[in-house]
Amino acid sequence: MTVNCRVSIDNGPQSIEAVFQAVPRIGESVSLSVDGNAQDLRVSRVVHVPDGSLEGAAIIVEVTANIL
Repeated sequence: MTVNCRVSIDNGPQSIEAVFQAVPRIGESVSLSVDGNAQDLRVSRVVHVPDGSLEGAAIIVEVTANIL
């Protein structure tokens, strides 16, 4: 089973659609293709939208390139 998520990078105005095997957890590292380049990013926030009304996505994942 896979999970479709909308991913926002560093709170930027653009977001991408991504498919995960499971919903990522806060603090977890994920690797995503951004503009054709693979990037390792850290999950900073996960938001479940109950009715999926936020731009059509039911799960919003915020990630950051600033890995501490």
